[in-house]
Amino acid sequence: MNSTKTDLVIDQGNSACKWAFFESTPKAKLDIAGYAGLDPMAVLYTHHPDELLTEETFDQFKPRAAIYSSVLNHSDDSKYEAIKQKIALCCRFDTTTTPIPIKNNYSQPAKLGADRLAAAVGAWTLAPGKSSFIVDLGTAITYDLLSAEGVYEGGNIAPGIFLRTKALHENTKALPLPEMPIGDFPEFGKDTVSAIKAGVLQGILHEINGYILQHQQNHPELLTFLTGGDLIYFVRKLKSGIFARPNLVLTGLHRILIDYVNS
Repeated sequence: MNSTKTDLVIDQGNSACKWAFFESTPKAKLDIAGYAGLDPMAVLYTHHPDELLTEETFDQFKPRAAIYSSVLNHSDDSKYEAIKQKIALCCRFDTTTTPIPIKNNYSQPAKLGADRLAAAVGAWTLAPGKSSFIVDLGTAITYDLLSAEGVYEGGNIAPGIFLRTKALHENTKALPLPEMPIGDFPEFGKDTVSAIKAGVLQGILHEINGYILQHQQNHPELLTFLTGGDLIYFVRKLKSGIFARPNLVLTGLHRILIDYVNS
């Protein structure tokens, strides 16, 4: 049985949910040297948060505080209330009301995805005082910019790998829907399937590089953080100066929770 006290971070996405357990961290440790090496002790995946609301889970990890974040807005309030029944020191991440260590310059804060803002907080926690470009590669690809002054300046949303291949397949008569195995991909395809794979993956690769080059003109010391489930396709293809952080959203939510506990 684990005796280490933990912080529980719950990140509810559109189709799946992550439960991440971090070692409880005092606020004084939130410096780049101390926090950069602090990864989750464990990350559990489920389709419904309440699937893990068991005595076994709480006996194993002993969470003393929790934060709940969801892209489903308030359509899942019952899930949050069920978690609060287990952990009294619990907060829900709201992009408009929850205190965060950066300024949100989005014109419609209530409509900004919680995962996007949490990723920006994660970048700021790992590299405070640095301008950061955050690329989250999932079903959709989001591109977000954080200034060196700690201001979230906004970002863009584009279709991800699956959405691009699906659009080609569903809007043409002859193009197949290929599987996209992880691995190297050619610059140019030699047949229809490889042409789709190369076209989609090379297109995203050039898209990312184009954004980086554009923003480096205004932010010469720009850091680029890559996160999301599809980052593995691109991390070896991109130039140096790219930081792959699969748990960037979770890191940001943990930082927000630490601030909440110590407020």
